[in-house]
Amino acid sequence: MESELPMVLNIVEPTLNSHTGHCYSLVDAIAQAAPVDQVHIWAGRESAKFWQGRGRIEPYFFRSIRKFQSYFLFRRLLAGPGKILISTAGTSDLMLLDWAARRRIPEKKVYLYVHWLGAKASKAATLAKVAMAQPNLEIMCATASTTSFFKELGFRSTTVSYPRARVDSSPQSVQAFHHLLFAGAARLDKGFEHIANLVEDLAHTQAHWPIWVQASSTHQTRHEPAILSQITRLRDSGYANLVLMENTLTPTDYQAMFSGAISIQPYSASDFEDRVSGVTLDALSAGCPVVVTANTWLGRVVMKHNAGVATSDLSPLGLKKAVEEVLQDYAGYSLRAAKAGQLLCHEHSAAEMMAAIFQNVTTQSA
Repeated sequence: MESELPMVLNIVEPTLNSHTGHCYSLVDAIAQAAPVDQVHIWAGRESAKFWQGRGRIEPYFFRSIRKFQSYFLFRRLLAGPGKILISTAGTSDLMLLDWAARRRIPEKKVYLYVHWLGAKASKAATLAKVAMAQPNLEIMCATASTTSFFKELGFRSTTVSYPRARVDSSPQSVQAFHHLLFAGAARLDKGFEHIANLVEDLAHTQAHWPIWVQASSTHQTRHEPAILSQITRLRDSGYANLVLMENTLTPTDYQAMFSGAISIQPYSASDFEDRVSGVTLDALSAGCPVVVTANTWLGRVVMKHNAGVATSDLSPLGLKKAVEEVLQDYAGYSLRAAKAGQLLCHEHSAAEMMAAIFQNVTTQSA
């Protein structure tokens, strides 16, 4: 019976090694909301140095061998008490769970959160075999299209809003415009090259807009060569109003960047067509207007709330035009962004995920 299970949740997040990226805020949101007595977080080896949230951190994974380690961890957790949640699940996790189980996994034991489809579509035949062998795996997806994909393969699948930690949802006071901002990890799919192009253009045209660029590495702890070349371009641009932040920021410092900013998010249209962005949610929660790529999840959210400008022109000229449009009514865009942030905070609470996992559990631990 479900009620007889020990009140334990094991969160598996091998890429959780720092505050960088979405992993910290995602796991923090889940751990805060989990209606259980014990939360164990199986994370990267560096995680114990910075984790300050709820739950017991288990610094388990080495990056280079994390898939190998996952197999043995899954065997251990499947044989133990409580539920298992893989908070950033991929194809390899599904395959490793099947191999580690060696028999059918029981109902309501394992939950996998899938953020976007990506390359998983090319693995449909492999995934269908896993669905047949392990029909009790519960797949939770951030978007409806990804949910449909897994359902068609035979999995139990449901759409669950991307969880965010509880934040102060009181109305934000409008700040005067201060700077442009690129926030989050520096990645090609997030249009980092477009940011370098923009900064070079600002330098050449002797513009005066301050621009803050976060160039933190991803969870892999180091930049790929293509990103390093863009950082070099930024350093060599000679733009006096550039603030380049290459170190990982604390959650407090990260959130403070959005005050008085216009968040520029020239993300890849193909990669983010149906993919949730935590940075977009963070910006709106801070009352920060957003310039985003059109025809993306980000663009649809921003345009729905009139909280910024969506554009298909990611050239310096196109981005500057979008920024100028926001600056014509910065206070109005900021107010609408704050209102959108409050609504989205409720829509993206972790309660929906907790309801899907703990359907018969009503006790919330302190």
